[in-house]
Amino acid sequence: MTISSLSLSKVVIMLIVVSFNLNISMSAETVYVTMVNKLNNTQLVIHCHDYNWDSKPQVAPIGQSWAFDFQYNPSSNYLFFCSFAWVEGGIFEVRRFNIYETGRDTDVCQDCVWSISEDGPCRISGDPGTECYEWEPKNV
Repeated sequence: MTISSLSLSKVVIMLIVVSFNLNISMSAETVYVTMVNKLNNTQLVIHCHDYNWDSKPQVAPIGQSWAFDFQYNPSSNYLFFCSFAWVEGGIFEVRRFNIYETGRDTDVCQDCVWSISEDGPCRISGDPGTECYEWEPKNV
């Protein structure tokens, strides 16, 4: 039994296509970013974006969360920055924070859960456990 060169060519092409598809599916992982409203008795307005995407303002009621996800590619750098707004003592407060940064978060969490309070954001998932950060300066 012999294999014709045409049949062999088809097999080689099919193996290349399958290999290419496996490489793409293995290199792009979904990263989930969740922000939980832990403010004292007020709703949280969240507005996140990067350089290509904008969430538009989203509302997280007291104790509830809002989330987004993106396809992670190891050869890319990611920076998702968010504004967080709420009313405290009759005053409208706005704070900012980079909710996902490649250098800080890539090796720590694929399902990044953040607790958002007046004191600042705390990443409550990943390794080494809870890590709290300060808000960005107000003049930024």
